[in-house]
Amino acid sequence: MRWLLICILWSSNIAAQSLMSDPPKISEPSSVHYVLIQAQEFAVSTDKQLHMAGCFMISSLTTSYVYNRSADKRKAILLGFGAGMTAGIAKEIYDIRYGNPDWADILADAIGSGLGAVSITFTF
Repeated sequence: MRWLLICILWSSNIAAQSLMSDPPKISEPSSVHYVLIQAQEFAVSTDKQLHMAGCFMISSLTTSYVYNRSADKRKAILLGFGAGMTAGIAKEIYDIRYGNPDWADILADAIGSGLGAVSITFTF
């Protein structure tokens, strides 16, 4: 299991490094190129990284707490993910009135919440 986790982290690091390199110059952008450019902008956006990190922390803390109290992994994952997403959606509702709301922020919240909820339940 450790080797699997190391391989996943290593491959995601390689993928992140390739996204951070300069994109090739394209004369006629197609829909695939547009999606790749959007994915690159998403990956390097500081705002999206903060959304992922915040939801990861909330989700992992909640998952850890629930799992220690109930010893039920399924319940811990669901409540941890729900807590992270609740915080992320609440932040976006706040941004509707006082900031700059963005649907991509909710995607970043889901990624962070999912990783936080699942990573705590790994046993080594």
